[in-house]
Amino acid sequence: MKASVALGMTGFSLIAVTYGMARFSWGLMLPAVMRDIPFSPRLAGVISACSFAAYCLSIICASVLAERFGPRLPAAAAAFCAAAGLLLLALSFSPGMLAAGLFIAGLSSGLASPSLAAAVSRVIAESRQPLVNTIINAGTGAGIILSVPVLLFLPGAWRMACVVFGLAALACLVPVIRYLPSGCQNIGTEKKSWRETLLRRQLARLAIIAFVSGMASAAWWSFGPDVLRHHSGVDEKITSLLWLISGGAGILGVLTGPAVAYTGLNQVYRISQLCMAAPLMLLAFSPGFSWWFFPAVALCGAGYVTLSGVLLVCGASAAQDAPASGVGVAFFMMAAGQVAGSVIFGLLYAQTEAAPALAAFSILSVLMMFLTPSKNGR
Repeated sequence: MKASVALGMTGFSLIAVTYGMARFSWGLMLPAVMRDIPFSPRLAGVISACSFAAYCLSIICASVLAERFGPRLPAAAAAFCAAAGLLLLALSFSPGMLAAGLFIAGLSSGLASPSLAAAVSRVIAESRQPLVNTIINAGTGAGIILSVPVLLFLPGAWRMACVVFGLAALACLVPVIRYLPSGCQNIGTEKKSWRETLLRRQLARLAIIAFVSGMASAAWWSFGPDVLRHHSGVDEKITSLLWLISGGAGILGVLTGPAVAYTGLNQVYRISQLCMAAPLMLLAFSPGFSWWFFPAVALCGAGYVTLSGVLLVCGASAAQDAPASGVGVAFFMMAAGQVAGSVIFGLLYAQTEAAPALAAFSILSVLMMFLTPSKNGR
C-alpha cells in the first residue's frame, strides 16, 4: 500500500476512535448514563470537563514525545488510552469512576492530533499536507457516525457500546505501529521548545480564537443530546438521529483544504463560526421539536470539524519546523476553552435553564467571526 494512503487511512481511523468514540460519544451517552448513575446537570458539566482537561494535558505531552521519539509512540499511547478509558467507563458505578474513565479516554485525542500532524510532515509532500491533514481530521465525523448505531442497537446500551469502542481502539494499534514513523527526525536545524513555539507572535491570534471557539463548541458537544431531550422535548430515537446527522456532516471537513484554496482561509473560517452559532440560537428559542433541527445540527457538526481543520492547518503552517507543537498550541487552547465552556454552560444550564445559556454561547461564535486567524485572508 502506498505510504501516503496508508498514513491517511491510519490517521483517519485513529481520529475516528479517539475523537468520535472516546470523546464525543459521551454527549450522546449522557442522558442514559444519568438514568443509571444519577447526578445533577452541574456535576455533568464537571465530569464532561474531565475529558477536556485530559486533552489539554496530553496534547502538551504529545508534542514533546513526537519531537523526541517520533509520531509512533504518542499515537500508540492514544489508542491504548482510548481503550483503557472506555473500558473503565463500561465498568463505572459512580460519578467518580465516570470522571476517571473520561479523563483517561480524553488523553487519547490529545495524544493523537499532534503525533499525526508530525507523521504527515515527515511522510507527505509539503504541497499535499493541508489536504491530508484535513482528511485525517474529518475522522471525527466517521467515529460519531459509527457510534450512533452501536449505542442504539447493541444489547447492554451504553456500557456494551463502551466495550465495543474500546476494542476498536485496540485494533488501531496494529496500523499505527506498522505505518507511522518512529525515531527523532534530524533536520539539521536547532529545534525550538514547545514553550518557544507557544510564544510565537503568529500563534497569538490563533490561540485566542481557539480558546473562545472551544468554549462555544462545548455547548453542543457536551450537552447537545441533553438539551434536545429536556429543553426541546425530542424523544430518544430522534435525538440519536440528530446526533448521527451532526457527526455525519463532520465528514464535510475533508473539503476544508480545497475550500481554503478556492475561497480563502478567512472566508471558510467565518462560515464555520456561523455554522456553529446558528444551531445554538435555534435551539435556544425552540422549546419544541422542529424539522429545522435536522439541517441545523448538520451545520453544527460540519462547522466544528471545518473549524478544527482550519486551526490544524494554521497551527502546522505557523510552526513548520515543529508542526506537532504548532498543532498542539491550537488544539490545546481549543480544549482549554472546552473545559471552561463545559463548566460554565453546566452552571448556566442549572441556574437559568437552557435558552439563555445557548444564546450566550451562540454569541461567542458570532463574535469570533470578527477575529480571523489570518490578516491577509489566505
